[in-house]
Amino acid sequence: MTTTAEPTRRIATRIPGLDTILEGGLLTGGVYIIEGPPGVGKTTLGSHFCFNHAAAGGRAVYVTLLAESHTRLLAHLKRMSFFDASLVPERLSYLSAFKVLEADGLSAVLKLVRQAIGTHKADIVVLDGLVSAEEASPSPKEFKKFIHELQVVASMTGCTALLLNSTERPRGFRPERTMVDGIIEMEDEIVRLRAIRRISVRKMRGASQVRGRHYMEITDAGVRVMPRIETVGLHADVDAAPNAVTERLPFDIAGLDDMIGGGLPHSSVTAMVGPSGSGKTLLGMHFLNAGLERGERCVYFGFFERPAALIEKSRRLGMGFEAAQADGRLQIHWNRPVEGIIDELADRLIRDIIEQKPKRLVIDGLQGLQGAADTTDRLREVLSCVVDELELRGVTSIYTAETPDLFGENLQLSMLGMSALTHNILLVKHVERESRTRRSMTVLKVRDGEHDLSVREFAITNQGIQLGDATSADSGGTRSKSREAPSRAERSRTPRKRQ
Repeated sequence: MTTTAEPTRRIATRIPGLDTILEGGLLTGGVYIIEGPPGVGKTTLGSHFCFNHAAAGGRAVYVTLLAESHTRLLAHLKRMSFFDASLVPERLSYLSAFKVLEADGLSAVLKLVRQAIGTHKADIVVLDGLVSAEEASPSPKEFKKFIHELQVVASMTGCTALLLNSTERPRGFRPERTMVDGIIEMEDEIVRLRAIRRISVRKMRGASQVRGRHYMEITDAGVRVMPRIETVGLHADVDAAPNAVTERLPFDIAGLDDMIGGGLPHSSVTAMVGPSGSGKTLLGMHFLNAGLERGERCVYFGFFERPAALIEKSRRLGMGFEAAQADGRLQIHWNRPVEGIIDELADRLIRDIIEQKPKRLVIDGLQGLQGAADTTDRLREVLSCVVDELELRGVTSIYTAETPDLFGENLQLSMLGMSALTHNILLVKHVERESRTRRSMTVLKVRDGEHDLSVREFAITNQGIQLGDATSADSGGTRSKSREAPSRAERSRTPRKRQ
């Protein structure tokens, strides 16, 4: 036997996202319970950990207390990308203790585990089927003694032990939970017809774990944990203040840039709000194209416009998206708005920003993020985290948000508190006048600057958006005196709003 392991030494699981919420991994020589209902992925997680460890040069033993044969177990794992048959049994050994448990009880199982650790020089042991051991125990006291002796073996050998336990039946007080070094719970539930897996660290000695519930998925790549984006600080200095840059980033749309004081303030976040078909995506394209023509790097992050359709639309409008995408100045990321996970989408967006270092960003379709949120409050929390990251990285961004009514004067937004997270708000609407449907634009808010409060008509043409005359703000949309964009002197006499 080896000497007692250093208490602060950790062993990484190398499972994507899991070590993040475990603050680096599991303590060497610690004993951990991983529990959840049948089918949640406990066996997959334990096997993924073992194969990762064996591939990195370590040794592991997987002991089953279930009746399922190892042949069937390995057959199910073969489709996983982490599975490597060459590691079995040289670095990863599978042992069955089912018959030993039935014939000789818990003491025999403990002896088998201790011998397997010594024989295979293992530093990880997984005991799959802890519920079977509990059922075979003659008394709660004997089961508690079994857990204690497992802890002694793990501590003396420096072997980290994972005990996989089913929670399909409600039980009262479980003494084993007070004895182990950590408890990881796995869940599988139906939320609005969607099947969602979650994982949470309920107990972790010697670590500052990331508390709460986190998304988890199981694919052919194995287990992947997505820590809640609000809990993961991706920027280097959380106390850093954004640089005071007075630059304005224009749309290059005649009249619109005058309305917002020459362009959007650098590092600001703008909400483009309006009903379907009102021109939000096209306004975002104008903003990106203006940046591309200045040699700036740009990112389009959307949910409803496929990249090919976006490129074709830009070609018809004479914009340079195709060439910019080819030379890397423009990145177009399309996300299917079907059963997405908001933490994954937000992480993907921030990673894109870190890698591409763009100056301009358009998030087209905030409802795509909203549809991926598991609760109504999550969108605001996630967007707050993203906005903070964008501002610190000097990205000037626009997100489009759809209002439910095609016509009408009531502005209804599905996300409360949007204004507090948004520096600028641009409202586009459909209006009916003289038996025709027209489009209008209003600047509701601009950060730290004056802006034109007039309502302006605009048209979508083969050359893009063209701003027209100002209209009155009443519901009838009566045309005011026709004129071009107001001069500086005229704007000085117009009531202005300072944010």
